[in-house]
Amino acid sequence: MKSSRSGTSNPLERLDLIKLELAVVLGLALGVAVVVWRLDLGHGIELAMLAGCGFVCGGWLALRTRRSLDAIRPDHDEGD
Repeated sequence: MKSSRSGTSNPLERLDLIKLELAVVLGLALGVAVVVWRLDLGHGIELAMLAGCGFVCGGWLALRTRRSLDAIRPDHDEGD
């Protein structure tokens, strides 16, 4: 079994970690949805909780994906 930290690993394997984080984020969002469904709060507060969870989780995934893609892509500024 090859170690994920070996020097010969495929650089695209970093995106597999993003898939794992997507699963965690979806589980978290589902948990927040269940909590909101079970709580008896005002509609505005429930919507704010769901929207906040969506923005935070979506922002986290976008940030992690961008960082991973930047690490994979060759730097185009070196040729100047």
